[in-house]
Amino acid sequence: MSPLIVLVDENEAPAVIVRPLEQAGYQVVHVRNMSYVSSYAAQNPVSLLLLNIKNEQADSQGLIRVLQQSYPHVPILAMISSNEEAHIVSCFEQGAHDVMVVPFYPRVLQARIANLLRIFGVERDVKKAIVAGDLHIDTASRTVRRGERKLELTPKEFDLLLHLAIHLNQVCSRQQILKDVWKHDYIADTNVVDVYIRHLRVKVDKGQKFKMIRTERGIGYSLRTPTEAN
Repeated sequence: MSPLIVLVDENEAPAVIVRPLEQAGYQVVHVRNMSYVSSYAAQNPVSLLLLNIKNEQADSQGLIRVLQQSYPHVPILAMISSNEEAHIVSCFEQGAHDVMVVPFYPRVLQARIANLLRIFGVERDVKKAIVAGDLHIDTASRTVRRGERKLELTPKEFDLLLHLAIHLNQVCSRQQILKDVWKHDYIADTNVVDVYIRHLRVKVDKGQKFKMIRTERGIGYSLRTPTEAN
């Protein structure tokens, strides 16, 4: 399984940070505060905590220290907007294992993350391609084929299909899809997931004897391979 990065940011998850990491094969989950971190980490094997600290006030609240004490075996990378020496040193003193000043190059962030995972002994099984039956997803080029046929997907359709493929043969709830793919904790009165699933079904399953995208009634959706299909 790909390393799981939890991005802690009280605002919307920055696409300039999330998208390159997902393209590199990491799983990125966005949470807004410590309570969400605790509930998520209790049920999922978090590989790295990525903090987006907007100002010194957020830092002074001791979030880094709390996370380091709660998850001593999980590396913490703090992204800060201040390049002041005292602020950078403070992050390290509170327990951050690495600090990056915004703005930065996405590839540098990926290199820093890979280095922390290596130091902490996290198995880096980041695959450039995911194969599920006759479905081939290339995360580097963001291309998809089913059999010999290339599928033309929009960026969000690709993200949704990749999410289902990462959780192959597992049920993904609508709420979790909204959170991980659309980067929202909650969207009221929307059927955006259902609409995009319909689009994917046309492109992935139309004309195919085996239908990979399944509806899990009352829960959400799953991507199934023939050996695991009900």
